[in-house]
Amino acid sequence: MKTPFFSFGIILLFLLMGCSGGTTVTLPACTYQFSGTEGERISIQSLSSETSKIDGNVDYFVHPCKPEAEYPLRFYESKIKSHVFFVSFDKIYPISLIRWFNPSSADTLIESVSVDVSLNGLAYTRVRSNQPLTEGLNAVSLSEVSAKYIRFTFPATADATYTLAHLEFILDMGLIVEEDMDWTLAFQRYEYWTGADGIFSFNLLGDDRIGADRSKTAFIFSDTFTGAVNPFNNVRNSMRLINNSLGYYNGDSDIASGMRFEYPVNASNQSQSAFEPTEYLGYQASNLLDAYGLDISYDPEGKLTNTANGIMWKAPFRSGIELIFDFQSEVSLETIYIWNFNETPGLGVSDFRLFASADGESWVLIDTYSMAQASGNPDESYSLSISIPSQTVLKLKLEVLSSHDDEMVGLGKIVFIDHDSMPLFAQVSTTDTSPEITGNELTARLWLQDGIVLGNDFYCFPILVKDTPEAFEVFRVGMIHTPIEADRFVYEDATYMTSPLMSFTPEGGIIYFGAGVMDNRPQDGYIYVYGYLDLNGRHLIVSRTTEEDFTHFNHWEYFDGSGWSRDINQSYPLIDKVSAELSVTYMDQGLFAGKYMLVVTEHTVSSRIVYALSDTPYGTFGAYQLLYQSIEHTLYRGAITYNAKMHAHLSEPGSYLISYNVNSTSPAALYNANVYRPRFIRVTEVKPMEDNDS
Repeated sequence: MKTPFFSFGIILLFLLMGCSGGTTVTLPACTYQFSGTEGERISIQSLSSETSKIDGNVDYFVHPCKPEAEYPLRFYESKIKSHVFFVSFDKIYPISLIRWFNPSSADTLIESVSVDVSLNGLAYTRVRSNQPLTEGLNAVSLSEVSAKYIRFTFPATADATYTLAHLEFILDMGLIVEEDMDWTLAFQRYEYWTGADGIFSFNLLGDDRIGADRSKTAFIFSDTFTGAVNPFNNVRNSMRLINNSLGYYNGDSDIASGMRFEYPVNASNQSQSAFEPTEYLGYQASNLLDAYGLDISYDPEGKLTNTANGIMWKAPFRSGIELIFDFQSEVSLETIYIWNFNETPGLGVSDFRLFASADGESWVLIDTYSMAQASGNPDESYSLSISIPSQTVLKLKLEVLSSHDDEMVGLGKIVFIDHDSMPLFAQVSTTDTSPEITGNELTARLWLQDGIVLGNDFYCFPILVKDTPEAFEVFRVGMIHTPIEADRFVYEDATYMTSPLMSFTPEGGIIYFGAGVMDNRPQDGYIYVYGYLDLNGRHLIVSRTTEEDFTHFNHWEYFDGSGWSRDINQSYPLIDKVSAELSVTYMDQGLFAGKYMLVVTEHTVSSRIVYALSDTPYGTFGAYQLLYQSIEHTLYRGAITYNAKMHAHLSEPGSYLISYNVNSTSPAALYNANVYRPRFIRVTEVKPMEDNDS
């Protein structure tokens, strides 16, 4: 097995002045070939102390080719009771060993040292406390320690001088982490698109594996600033906020030059969102099957609110209005539960007929029904339950015959249950609806979650957001289908679908799916869609489907802790403290070969980017491992960081690209274009020492 080595080039002579006394030393130049292999020495970038005086030439001391025990450093006259000094590296490195050399000629021997490590130079963790030291070479072994900054502390005695002859750090197996400035600066733009919150990337070739061809990459963003930025002070001179936008990258080695951005503009040349919430607003028939409004979603025990806006269906009354429920594939429908219109009970349906279709074209009358008015109370039980004769159903039609009102008619909610006591979902259409949009519906917008490219089609999961007195709230998770033509998402031809991917659980939690999507078809034939359960914290949950059933939600399955269920409310927490955007990636080689890597911002909003590993896409995930700690909260007023994720196809084997978002709680801070744009880090695997064997 080879040992790490230093390749010495031609010795160049130049003069450096010592820290005291003007000592002239000769500093050798060398070619130090750091290859990122286990056992190599990590170059020191800087060494300093804020409290002690240091004699000796620091530049020479940290030089990678300095012979051991030559030109030591001497510490004296500390302002505090200990000597404290700091060492920094150019990146975050895993460290297995610290070599500390106490010379025999020292005035006073350094008998012990404490070691603290940090990823960002702000928060330090103690890894060795009062480590005993002897004369000569000391080896301080570490285990699972990574650092970019190290703080050393040893006792100080008045009038004593302490000598450190040599200090060396040995690379351990693990991950090297650094800021990826090429990717970060590619999103620092001065006109048109000038920053966004939220970012997901997609290979338009349909291959999201690590190391895939990245020559045709698309991005989706949520809230986006457009306008102009002053390049001299990075202040946004003009800005307009739209709710989502698109981007494309052509694979150019100059990432910034290879990027372009896209969004529509109106007749006044004002930027517009690529995807608008219109089809999810008002008194749409799709509200009848949507989660919001029942305190337990998709459950006969759910109680209905008495607020109808964006929650119930309403239309001008005429006899014969039809509601069509398309299950998209054959289902064994057993029971229907109907809540009548509950905001203004007098507008509810009075009489209706129900038809079933097994082929989607011919209809068979089930029966005619009457329904009483709802009470108008905020916790209304269902108004009517209907048992369906045993038959296979593809579509259902509800024909309104009469209303309790002469001018308007409405319904509250409908829940379908099959013969296995599982909830069923359908796409809903109607011949009539009220176009009225009022209240917080006027503040509605779409934020885009993750998605997938399937052939020439792109699917993603938007969340419908509306303002509330506190801040904002998610009211729906939908699905958008967009054709792909000429290497772009044709958002102008987008189709907006409803989904059952948001749910209120019997325990009082709220489920949202779409936070991350993983195409695992090469491994097991499934596409996994991840989400989170908000209940005493934020917990990762997962569903799965096939490509063929991607838009057929009745065929989706949800992991329940031991198997797969078609009941979304059985979704089982896999790991807690996740963020609202995340990634799970299959690692087919390297240190984590055969594992699934979850990347998140721990606790949703924090400086901590972490990962966890599992043997399967559905857990159990191990403990979080800290990768990186952001510092933007120290640089910009009110800054926060969140939503870390890996971009798999933009990564390479053993070298992974991870982004995170930067925002601010201070509106004034958003004029600074350093806020509200993504940041990127690069995570590189250390090479095993045996890779260098001859």
